[in-house]
Amino acid sequence: MEKLVVESRADYLIQVKNNTPALAKAVEQALQSKRDTQLTARQFDYGHGRIETRTLQMAPISPVQSLWPHTHVACRVQRHVETIRRGEVVKCTDETALYVASFPFEAHPPERVLSLIRNHWGIENQLHHTKDRSMDEDRCRASEEGIGRVVSCVRGLVAQVSRRTNESLAVIRRRFACRPHLLVNLLRSTDLAAWERCCTPYKTA
Repeated sequence: MEKLVVESRADYLIQVKNNTPALAKAVEQALQSKRDTQLTARQFDYGHGRIETRTLQMAPISPVQSLWPHTHVACRVQRHVETIRRGEVVKCTDETALYVASFPFEAHPPERVLSLIRNHWGIENQLHHTKDRSMDEDRCRASEEGIGRVVSCVRGLVAQVSRRTNESLAVIRRRFACRPHLLVNLLRSTDLAAWERCCTPYKTA
């Protein structure tokens, strides 16, 4: 965190996980004690048979309160999702997530913070979910020193290039498996568009 905020002069906005219960408690206490200064925002999404409502509560917090470096914003996001089938609600789910951020409380309106959190889930769905589920990365047992990092890098490259196509990930993976020189050329390349023109590895979207 110190390197990110101080040396790089950047900010973070991260989700509070279950393995940091003290931080989660501090965030809840900040939201509870500062209701008068709390800011809120709400977003709606419709599509793919789902209606999703996201509600953000945002309050100031200090590193002294959180015992976490450079924390100045505490957030709670509540997600309510209704699954629609044939015009009827067949399932409702509710989720709550906590976040902390290093930027000043006045730096961004709550609508902007909610959009930043939503973009984080876009990354999760487009890359991490693809690698964890479609490529089954979590069950990979590559134990040779350094090989795990290499395999993860290769999966990340395949996941990234597959997003630029109108073909399924399964088709792209089979094509790379049958034509390994495509992946070798990709690793050597510094220009993804030039690699695509030269190798024509897939039908671009």
